[in-house]
Amino acid sequence: MGPFEKAQMFKRVVEMGSMVSVARAMNISPSAVSKRLAELESSLGVQLLKRSTRSLAVTEAGEHFYQEVRQISSQWEALLDETVSLGESPGGSLTVAAPAPVLSRVLMPMLPRFNARYPDIKLVLQSVDYDSLPLRSADISLARHIDKFDSGTFVGVALCDYHNSLFASPEYIARNGMPETLEQLNMHTCLCYGKESKPFVWQFSSGESVEVNGILVSDNTEVIVEAGVQGGGIIYIPEMIVQRELDSGSLIPILSQATSQQFSMWGYYQKLSYLPAKIRAFIDFFRQCW
Repeated sequence: MGPFEKAQMFKRVVEMGSMVSVARAMNISPSAVSKRLAELESSLGVQLLKRSTRSLAVTEAGEHFYQEVRQISSQWEALLDETVSLGESPGGSLTVAAPAPVLSRVLMPMLPRFNARYPDIKLVLQSVDYDSLPLRSADISLARHIDKFDSGTFVGVALCDYHNSLFASPEYIARNGMPETLEQLNMHTCLCYGKESKPFVWQFSSGESVEVNGILVSDNTEVIVEAGVQGGGIIYIPEMIVQRELDSGSLIPILSQATSQQFSMWGYYQKLSYLPAKIRAFIDFFRQCW
């Protein structure tokens, strides 16, 4: 067994939590797994695992090695998928990391068409906080443009532009009337995205701004959207996030000319000597949809 295979065995031990589990999966003895890992540690000159009679703990060096092996494994699988699919339609597993609202409200409506066009691509959607993106273990990460990302490791490509707009439910407008100017927003109930209760200032591309006091504040997009649908107030959010509610009529646009500055959705993938066909297919499809 060569170094790469031993490194893969170490990765499986970390992920499965025990040598016994790995031995059972590989149909070999636990002592054989232990011997191979000892050989790997000896060749590296560091301890990767702290062993006891009841548990395994990953050392600091082991955690670093695991993360690197995990990345290499992902690239290796991508290379195999790419080679196999040459001359054929893109295929293989594609892990997409993004904030939860992007997954549920931007990607999900695309999936039936994407699956129909690329039936050999298996999508794995991973919810990740914006601050943790781009994710090294993902094939591609989706996020609002990141000003300072590791350009030595990742490539960033623009996918689409968007901006925030104002929306409310028909029931809310029927009860409270349609605001005719931005200044009238501070007389309306507003639902604000954030983490703390404080006066919020909504900025607009015209240069105007309005201070609104939200009756509800949440850092959960689904909560804000649902409160808006229930007639709780006016929301300020990208149209792509509430497209489903606009189509059903449960939300309607207000002051349609009042939008925020333009934002960009970007895709980030690891810098490789080649771009796997499955990633290229995803990027092209996303751009076509949005």
